[in-house]
Amino acid sequence: MPSIAVKRKYEAIYILDSGSSDDQIAAITGKYKQVVETAGGTVENIDVWENRKLAYQIKGADRRTHSDGRYVVMNFTSEADAEKELRRTFQISDDQIRYMIIKPEEIDEPGAARQPRGESAASAPAPVAAPAPVAPAAPVAEAAPVAEAAPVAEVAEAAPAAETTEETAAAA
Repeated sequence: MPSIAVKRKYEAIYILDSGSSDDQIAAITGKYKQVVETAGGTVENIDVWENRKLAYQIKGADRRTHSDGRYVVMNFTSEADAEKELRRTFQISDDQIRYMIIKPEEIDEPGAARQPRGESAASAPAPVAAPAPVAPAAPVAEAAPVAEAAPVAEVAEAAPAAETTEETAAAA
């Protein structure tokens, strides 16, 4: 029985060295695009971001510590084989500092990951529906009145003061 190959959307995000020239970046992104296309996938979008400071220092494959880098977002559609081949290429390549490949549930538009939170119309909070009416609570029975507690001074006068003397201590 022939197997049916399912094409899915993927998003590959990788960080390149900030010292890379535009020609080097074009060659690297072209290499990764070719990996996807050779495996039967189609690249929909490649978005190269400007140089950005990393959240923390990362030691790259070249054993240098990087504090900034150029992010590249590549959206593509392929079967699982193309994703596996791209992941294998990332693992053996020294071109990028870090990479991540995700299967988003739905990519609304290319480069959607780049939009800061709260700025797109899609991320606006949805209107909140009015809460459902609550059934009235059962009436609460009145509690019996509580007798007032006697003030501490009255209790102290009613109880004789215990005196500790040598006689009472010896009797015990």
